[in-house]
Amino acid sequence: MSVSAFKGIPSPTWTSHPARRQSPGVRCHESRGPTQRFGDMSAELRELASPEALQKLEEAREDDLVSSTTFTFDEGWGADILDDDAEEEEPDEDDVDRMLKNAVSDARFDLMPNHMVKRLQSQQQEAHRVNGNTNRDKLREMKALRKTHKRLRIISGEFAGRRLNSPRSKNVRPMMERVRAAVFDMLLSHSGSMGGFPTSTKWLDLFAGTGSVGLEALSRGCGECEFIELDPWVTSSVLEPNIQACSCEMRSSTHTMRAEDYLKRAAEQPQFSRGPFDYISVCPPYLQVSYPELQDLLEQSGLITDESVIFLEYPKQLSKEIRDKIGPLSMVKDRKYGRTFLAVYACT
Repeated sequence: MSVSAFKGIPSPTWTSHPARRQSPGVRCHESRGPTQRFGDMSAELRELASPEALQKLEEAREDDLVSSTTFTFDEGWGADILDDDAEEEEPDEDDVDRMLKNAVSDARFDLMPNHMVKRLQSQQQEAHRVNGNTNRDKLREMKALRKTHKRLRIISGEFAGRRLNSPRSKNVRPMMERVRAAVFDMLLSHSGSMGGFPTSTKWLDLFAGTGSVGLEALSRGCGECEFIELDPWVTSSVLEPNIQACSCEMRSSTHTMRAEDYLKRAAEQPQFSRGPFDYISVCPPYLQVSYPELQDLLEQSGLITDESVIFLEYPKQLSKEIRDKIGPLSMVKDRKYGRTFLAVYACT
């Protein structure tokens, strides 16, 4: 005889034959099938049954009342004892191990005193309640992080004073306004035009976040800007609404992807981007990126020329990873603004 099938169904409703009593160790119910004797039961199932259960089933065997017995265990697993001529579907080893372990647990549970069963049920209900509260707290925290406020603004140019959406989450860290103002004054001074950028200027805003850097460039005359942002929620709920608030849809394009992947794809498929670019802003989440990899990808991207300008924001602890050159461009300025460090690369 063999265990022929395992079915993921709920435990059946137990019924008793008039001449047979329920046993605490093994539960059984009648089902159709050829007559089988208890002595043919597999050794594994015999070991799982309690002495009381074996005695009761032996009595039933003597009365020839056991036709086909289903032993059902926790979590809805069942094992049918059938004859050798029945069609067999061999279970895998994991199912057998799980069945045997659950059978032991079921037998022990049935033999527990009622007060112990009630105590275990009470403890399980309390654990479910605590887990439910924890999950609700996490959900509320996630919802709070997905809210926005309007604390950022465009500093100068066509959209001066325009308020921008910004997420409350600490995962998005926009460039501070005073740093942004100093950077753009420096870039415009370098270009020799304090009135604004030429309309033919193309800008690439990597790690765009709120888009405050690229939108500041558009406000100051830049012709077009490409925004790269990883988080889909930030793109749809923060970046794109900010672009629409400045009426810059026709001068902007967004890519929801990793900045590193964008640079790799631009190197493989030059038509993928609008490059090469006149200005590239790189303001990554400091400790979540590899600065050597970023600089390598910028060099290989084909998005920079001898006339390009790159400014790269970095933390003090990673200053040794910042190179003096990126492709044909050399570091011309390395400034500190509070805790923010900024390297500017241009043709010398």
